[in-house]
Amino acid sequence: MRLPYLAPLLASALAIVALTALAPAAAAQTQAERMLAAAQQLRTSAEQLKATLTPEARAEMLRQADEMEKGVRAGAYGAHDNLPKQPTLAETLMAEHGRLEWLTPHGACAGYTLENYATFRFSPQINDRDSHCRNAYGHYASYLRSAKDPNGAELAAQSLFYYDAAARRAAGLPRREVR
Repeated sequence: MRLPYLAPLLASALAIVALTALAPAAAAQTQAERMLAAAQQLRTSAEQLKATLTPEARAEMLRQADEMEKGVRAGAYGAHDNLPKQPTLAETLMAEHGRLEWLTPHGACAGYTLENYATFRFSPQINDRDSHCRNAYGHYASYLRSAKDPNGAELAAQSLFYYDAAARRAAGLPRREVR
């Protein structure tokens, strides 16, 4: 037995249930989430208007977006559970180079390896590049040792930071911005 008059009633009932289920999600947006959305919109606008803005105006827009995100992280706009986390240096290196130890394939420290960095010399004279290469590989060896230690996460992160800094100096790359 089919009841044709129940179909529209059933469809409207399902629509009401769907709307009531979605309403709390829309209302659940906190002040912190709104500030993050505004910061993202500000960054998007700065990127879209890059050709028409002066460099100072664009830098100011990006600085304001950074301040909004910093305020959200500090809790100035209330608690927020889904904060975008800052990528670790390891994640950044993997994204940029595809590996943590990126100096070997770069070629700036040809001949240096983790096994010989303490005794190898690229040239008979001590020069800056040799010093930077030795420092970089020494810090990477320290990173590997401390990464194996269950309590060495902080030392591992610090060693990886120093490795990256020395490797950048050896390769002639610009310094990394620290936030």
